[in-house]
Amino acid sequence: MAPMKRMRPTGNEEEDESEESDVIGVETAQTHLRQDNVSLLNSNLNDHIDESQRKKPRVSYEVSSAEISEAFSDDEEIIEEQESSFRTQQQNTGSLGNTPADNGILESVSCSNFMCHNYLEVPLGPLINFIIGHNGSGKSAILTAITICLGGKATATNRGQSLKSFIKEGTDSAVLSVKIKNKGDSAYQAEVYGDSIIIERHFARSGTSNFKLKSATGRLISTRKADLEEICDYFALQIDNPMNVLTQDMARQFLSSSTPQEKYKFFMKGTQLEHLDGDYLQIEQSIDRIDQDLAKSLADVGAYEDEARKAKRTLEMSQKHDSLREKIRSIGWQMAWAQVEEIEQKVANMDDELVKLAEDIANAEQKTNTSTEEFETADLSFRDASRQVQELQESLVPHDNQKDQAKQKNEKAKKEALDLQAEQRMIKESMKLTESRIKRAQSDIVEEHRRLEEINGGSNARRLAELDEKRLQSTEARTRMNEHENRLTNLEDDRRRASDAFERSKDPIANKRQEVQKCEERLERLIRDKGKQEGAYHASLPRLLRAIQEDGGFQRRPIGPIGYHVRLKKPAWSSILEKSLGAMLNTFVVLSKQDQTRLSQLMARVQCQYPIVIGSSGTIDTTNHEPDSQFETVLKVLEIDNDLARKQLIIVHGIDQTILIDNRRDASDLMNATRLPNVKQCFTHNTKNTGHRFTYGWGGGVVQGHVPAWNGQPRMKTDVEFQVNACRSELQRLRTDLNNFERDMRERQTDLKNCEQAITRHRRESRELRIEMQRLDADVEGLQDALDRDSLEEGRLDALKEGLKEAEDELVTHQASYSDSVVAIDKAKAILKECRDQMKIVDDEVAEIQAKIRKAQNKAMKSSERRDTALRNKNAAFDELNERKSSRERAEKQRADLAETVTIYSEQASRIHERVVVEAGETPASLEKKLEKLNTDLQRWEARLGGSRQEIAEAAAKKLRAFQKAKKVVEDIERLAQLLKTTLVHRKERWRLFQRAITARARVQFMWMLSERSFRGRLIANHKEKKLDLQVEPDPTKVGKGREAKTLSGGEKSFSTICLLLSLWDAMGAPVRCLDEFDVFMDSVNREVSMRKMIEAARYSIGKQFVLITPGSMGSVSSSHDVKIIKMKDPERGQTSISFPNQ
Repeated sequence: MAPMKRMRPTGNEEEDESEESDVIGVETAQTHLRQDNVSLLNSNLNDHIDESQRKKPRVSYEVSSAEISEAFSDDEEIIEEQESSFRTQQQNTGSLGNTPADNGILESVSCSNFMCHNYLEVPLGPLINFIIGHNGSGKSAILTAITICLGGKATATNRGQSLKSFIKEGTDSAVLSVKIKNKGDSAYQAEVYGDSIIIERHFARSGTSNFKLKSATGRLISTRKADLEEICDYFALQIDNPMNVLTQDMARQFLSSSTPQEKYKFFMKGTQLEHLDGDYLQIEQSIDRIDQDLAKSLADVGAYEDEARKAKRTLEMSQKHDSLREKIRSIGWQMAWAQVEEIEQKVANMDDELVKLAEDIANAEQKTNTSTEEFETADLSFRDASRQVQELQESLVPHDNQKDQAKQKNEKAKKEALDLQAEQRMIKESMKLTESRIKRAQSDIVEEHRRLEEINGGSNARRLAELDEKRLQSTEARTRMNEHENRLTNLEDDRRRASDAFERSKDPIANKRQEVQKCEERLERLIRDKGKQEGAYHASLPRLLRAIQEDGGFQRRPIGPIGYHVRLKKPAWSSILEKSLGAMLNTFVVLSKQDQTRLSQLMARVQCQYPIVIGSSGTIDTTNHEPDSQFETVLKVLEIDNDLARKQLIIVHGIDQTILIDNRRDASDLMNATRLPNVKQCFTHNTKNTGHRFTYGWGGGVVQGHVPAWNGQPRMKTDVEFQVNACRSELQRLRTDLNNFERDMRERQTDLKNCEQAITRHRRESRELRIEMQRLDADVEGLQDALDRDSLEEGRLDALKEGLKEAEDELVTHQASYSDSVVAIDKAKAILKECRDQMKIVDDEVAEIQAKIRKAQNKAMKSSERRDTALRNKNAAFDELNERKSSRERAEKQRADLAETVTIYSEQASRIHERVVVEAGETPASLEKKLEKLNTDLQRWEARLGGSRQEIAEAAAKKLRAFQKAKKVVEDIERLAQLLKTTLVHRKERWRLFQRAITARARVQFMWMLSERSFRGRLIANHKEKKLDLQVEPDPTKVGKGREAKTLSGGEKSFSTICLLLSLWDAMGAPVRCLDEFDVFMDSVNREVSMRKMIEAARYSIGKQFVLITPGSMGSVSSSHDVKIIKMKDPERGQTSISFPNQ
């Protein structure tokens, strides 16, 4: 018979603690009781306990040693009867045959990278399994894998201290898998797992370990170890039971060297009697503590009873001063209604004040109507003046275009005049050359006459010398001509470069003129608006702000635009901060999505759209997150009058961690050094209004960027004069830059004209050099011909005269051309003068319009001032009206509060007493003084008694309840303690009966197994001394009790111990039994008999599965329907032969 399987606690055993705090002793006893493990006793406790059971004398749960010995002696008398019954049962069982269990047995075991196996899968039979193989083949690894996979500890296998030691060398992780049969009516969650439950355990060298519970199809069901423990409890797989799973070391110890004390320990642990005995011992100790606490609680109950009697006597003494209390109650009633009358008078005063406030509001509304009309008149005048300025500015555009056209026409006429002057200079040069030719021709004619006169005078030698000189001059002229022509390429390159530079110089002028115009407009706005913020925002912004103020549907009124709440203390940073903060200065801040939707609708209605963000309430403390105090941050140069605006600027732009440094080089050196703590970015000045930004990137480097100038009107409040002066300085700088660009363009234009004139001179000089070269060539040819012809060249004189005539004709032509050029230049000058006159007219018209614009702007400025004054008066009137209305609302609220207070005071006074007449001249203060005096007298008397009557009555009732409750709790615990003792005695009797039954069954089984080999013997169990020994007589012919185990031979001792193990197994209820190397100390005869005996015992154990490991052969046992032999592969030793050197 196997012991009852232990059940898990339900978790609902803890009781609610509702006792009074003053019952200290009783609570202590209950606490000890709740902490005890009484789950084994709850099945025998009754829910209803009557008074007669409580009054029974206490039952002792101690049993003497004599009673135990007497009980054990009864076993000898029933041995024969049990032996006969057991043999009959074995024969009946054997005749029926063994059948496999439907569930709770192992179907297969597999392991990967475990101990010596790379991969091993062992299918197990449902009944008897023999695992055989040589030493080192990994037989014991199967039993170790079963233990570890089913939740056992590594130390329980005696094969390693941790899971890492079981991982095969050279690998990092191992996997174990056990397949459990799960069929039949008592299957475990068959609808979830199916016919089999697969349990896997994964563990690695890193220390990780986990379980996986899978269904028969491989689907993952759970990874919790608690679910695995529940499965093992359900099937009674007692993996941690040393008698159920005997490892190699445990089997060797049990079979060879176990003492009677060790055998008794194996017996108690295997049958789980030791566990139950420990539970009972804990319960006994808990009952002893309850008895001790009960003794203390009984003394506490007596103390409670004394206090209750004392409180009752004090209450009786307190009832003697009722008349004084009655007078106190009467004055208290008057005091309550006197307070009501006082508040009612305040309500009447508030009614008078509300009438006066209504008159003030009517006057304020009349004032607002008047101021509104004045503002509308001033606003209309301002709009007319602004429209006139805009019309004049628009009318200036065509005149500007005419001015540009006239300027272009003037430039064109000027260029034509310059070209004509250059052409006139060329004509003059040509005339000079022609006159020179005429003079030379005339000289040649004179010379020819002289030559002809001297032709017979022997001047041939002189002519030869002159011919050589002319040839040399001709060669030099040709060389000069070639060098001069080569310089033309350089001159053309200079002209091309000058032309490109001139064209490039035109580009920045237009951009700079736009910048000057924008700066002038900005300066005009600053002077006109005098630094007012309204000019930087949408024209409808005042309407939007007024609509926000008048709308009462916001959960919290929006804040914005943020620029309205920011004042810049250092205007030098205005442009950079305006540009960097960007649209955030135009943003409104709300605290909910509902307010955001409502504000968006208001913006659409007044046609004034601005960004809206949803913020959160509360402030941000930046004290511990700001940079070093030596740095100036954006937060320090801004004065922000609203926490929401400050919070958004910190969150979005990090103004608390943005530093400002004037010098760019200092900022670059500082940011590129070690990273500054609590610094995100740095701004520095670049030019007057532009800046430079240094930001820390994601990788830790510094990212640089340009900050353009802000061209709009400042949105943050700052110094107006500083803005105007800064804008004027900027305008002066831009104009200077524009003048520099225009001067540079004129210089480039002059360079281009110089280059063109140089080319013109070069061409003229080229013609002159070519003419001179041709003349010299002609002289050479003439001298040569003169030498050749001598006197035959008399016709040369005619040729010279003809050349003279041609030169004179050419001079006449040049003179005519010169006259034409003079006429053309005069005409060009007239055109140029006309263009200049037209430009002057256009300039005068532009100046006239600009004067009108300035006059209109002054008028608009005055209108703006009147409009601003009217607006301020209007706003002041509305503010006054709102203040009056707010005062009325506060007064109405105060009046309503007072009326509500009257109602509340009246209700409270009515609950005290119906309305009474307050004596004339009495006030709450005077009544309170009287009441204080009477209360002082009463308190003086009550102080002698220790409290007021109510306090004394409450204390008496409380102490009486505490006494009754403590008494009841002690009585309940006494009844419960008595029942616990009675139940424990009953349970211990059942435990001893169970112990005797298991011992008797093991004795009978042991003797029956010995008789199979004609041995005699008996099993000796001494529960008092906790010993279990056996006496065996191998010789059936000898008479006596038998020999002790230590006198037997090795085989006889091993056979006898196997019989003992099988006897104990028969008394256990686990479905799987494992034994490793059971025959290690047996000879072949005892081994064969033991093996046959084990097979027979296994066949008598219906539905039990056996896993038996042996290193020996199975020649005497063959496989059958219930016996499966599993042979392991031989180990891979890796041994080779040893090579010896030749002798």
